[in-house]
Amino acid sequence: MSTIDSRREQMFPTLAPQEIDRIRRFGRIRRYAAGEALFTTGEIAPGMYVLIKGAVRVVRRDPLGHSAPIVEHGPGEFVAEVGQLSGQPAFVDVHAISEVEALLIPPENLRALMIEEPELGERIMHALILRRVALIEAGTGGPVLIGPESSPDVVRLQGFLARNAYPHQLLDPAKDDDAARLVQQYAPAPADLPLAVCPKGTVLKNPSEAELARALGMVPIDETDRTYDVAIVGAGPAGLSTAVYAASEGLSVIVLDARAFGGQAGASARIENYLGFPAGISGQALTGRAYVQAQKFGARMLIPASVSRIDPNETSATLHLEDSRRVKAATVVVATGARYRRLNVPNHADFEGRGVWYWASPIEARLCRNEEIVLVGGGNSAGQAAVFLRNFAEKIWMLVRGPSLEESMSRYLIDRIARQYPSADTDRSCCALRQPGRATRTRTLAQQCDRRRDREADPPCLSFHRRGAGNGLA
Repeated sequence: MSTIDSRREQMFPTLAPQEIDRIRRFGRIRRYAAGEALFTTGEIAPGMYVLIKGAVRVVRRDPLGHSAPIVEHGPGEFVAEVGQLSGQPAFVDVHAISEVEALLIPPENLRALMIEEPELGERIMHALILRRVALIEAGTGGPVLIGPESSPDVVRLQGFLARNAYPHQLLDPAKDDDAARLVQQYAPAPADLPLAVCPKGTVLKNPSEAELARALGMVPIDETDRTYDVAIVGAGPAGLSTAVYAASEGLSVIVLDARAFGGQAGASARIENYLGFPAGISGQALTGRAYVQAQKFGARMLIPASVSRIDPNETSATLHLEDSRRVKAATVVVATGARYRRLNVPNHADFEGRGVWYWASPIEARLCRNEEIVLVGGGNSAGQAAVFLRNFAEKIWMLVRGPSLEESMSRYLIDRIARQYPSADTDRSCCALRQPGRATRTRTLAQQCDRRRDREADPPCLSFHRRGAGNGLA
């Protein structure tokens, strides 16, 4: 059951007349004639509308011209989703059904409402978050990616959008006629895929993450002469918590990250030993809450944005971005986190993004379905991945350097793995990574890659022998 079906009352609450009177000071009255647009997909939304008179229709529309109604709102209901906290483009079309009178609350005042009216703010915030979840589930209002689902570049762009909680759709030209026609028109060469068709009609050929972000309006153009109180480089848990604490104290804050919010924690399928979440929570949900919380207090997010160097001076520091922009701040907090360790085996780099990944999200899990896969490492991330991928992979091998998992993994994960995988083949370690072929090898395992006839390259194989420790999880 979708979020919009199961949690409709929480997604679409109705404000009482006295509650609307309490928030009138945050906005201004706007009037619209029947048929007039309040939101247009892909255009910057002016803020949150609270309907006083009349009714509006909310419609999903994709870049290929397909549309469908989502919901109709009447007096007391409000039109917005979580992107309106920071002035992002709209993901839906909203038109007046009849003459409409509405209270328009711009982003900066919406953030003030959340803080000054905490009870109302909690209800509104909860609804905004659920609406974004529903948009993501339906792929509403974002770009349409066109290409084979197992393509490394499709996986790359899907991962970027998913990690940033950005709605999108994926169409395979082998299965969808509209996608096939666009491929024929725009991508005559295989290197042009995937296509990214943006809400405003722009068609990008195999774009980088930064190119796609610019086309979608994800990266705002900030005031060049502004000096922030705090600039935070890195949007993992440390960077986001710094942003929440600094912004809640009234400091002007900007957060920069080269890829997505959440860091390594954001890629965790499930976290169960984090304070305050006894039932567990996914890394995406945990860090997503922190991301929204920081914006509630006014922190500015610049993602993706890569910082190439920092020039300090007496009163501030200048951060130089790779796209030639500059950001000034009185204080800079560097929270760039850790880098993923690479296997010291031949040909490893050739397979990154083509069968070798560093996290296990639903996107990678799809490629592991009914496959025999290898998890290298014995820490908590590997344990979480083993538990998560159990429902997808045919067999999972864990390669660890130590004699067991006891030295590197939390007890609750060890116990869960023991219950889910009653048998294990131990005492193995990785020694090579290469294309499958006719050469003799001790043992080969197909990695996380679809066995498609039209893929760019065969999946990689790991050769291993008894030289350390490994666990085969059936």
